[in-house]
Amino acid sequence: MKHPIFILFCILYLLISSGVYGQKFSLGIKAGPSVSWSGFGDKELKSNFKSLPKIGYSVGGLILFPLKKSYSFLSEVGYAQKGRRLEFSSGSAENNATYHFIDLSMALRKSFHLPITKNLLTNWSINIGPNIEYWLNGKGRIISNIAPGDDLQYEVVFNEPKDANYYKNYLNNINRWLFGLDIGIGADAPLRNKQRIYTEIRFTTGQTFIGKKTGTSDLNVLGFEDTLQTNFKTVTVLVSYTFDFDKRLSRMGKSTKDRAIKRKK
Repeated sequence: MKHPIFILFCILYLLISSGVYGQKFSLGIKAGPSVSWSGFGDKELKSNFKSLPKIGYSVGGLILFPLKKSYSFLSEVGYAQKGRRLEFSSGSAENNATYHFIDLSMALRKSFHLPITKNLLTNWSINIGPNIEYWLNGKGRIISNIAPGDDLQYEVVFNEPKDANYYKNYLNNINRWLFGLDIGIGADAPLRNKQRIYTEIRFTTGQTFIGKKTGTSDLNVLGFEDTLQTNFKTVTVLVSYTFDFDKRLSRMGKSTKDRAIKRKK
């Protein structure tokens, strides 16, 4: 699924680059909490590991271009913190890992009016598009469910030969570029001076495992188990604050001002 997602990302990028969306656009910032869990590559892994929810968050910026027929094009860039919580050794221990990512996404958004009462319409939207993340770094801790409080903290190390260090988790043959698909639904509330608040619930389904088939996760701890044949499933609640711009209006203002100056001369 990696290549179709990447191709879709490129198509949407060409769409925005071609300038078909006209002169109107919105700029804004976004932020919100998230909860993620691990999706496994096969049923056997599900029997060996238990995935628990991991709390995280996302922040970033966005640009939105309106298209025809209530469609719009959304592009976002930001930072995301998420991770994995996997129970292993028959539930006697847990690997609680926190990862940091650069997050890129593009989406096609469709807006529609939903009547609440006869005289009250609300503006809702649904959107879908590709998501790409670049894995920056991470850390974690091994939690003993048998002896609570006896935790071991570690640092994630990418593509280095393992040694006897107890405080490093050596991840080799990994995928630092992770591809996925975003699906979201939300509603906006217009404010004064062309400002807008948009609230969205977004589901991101990862299509890339964090490790290749030959990927390994090594930590010098007795009984440690892990698998890199997992991807991320994430639900995020995002709140965006945007400003609307219209280049045509600004140009009209300039031309009117120029004509007024010429008449004065």
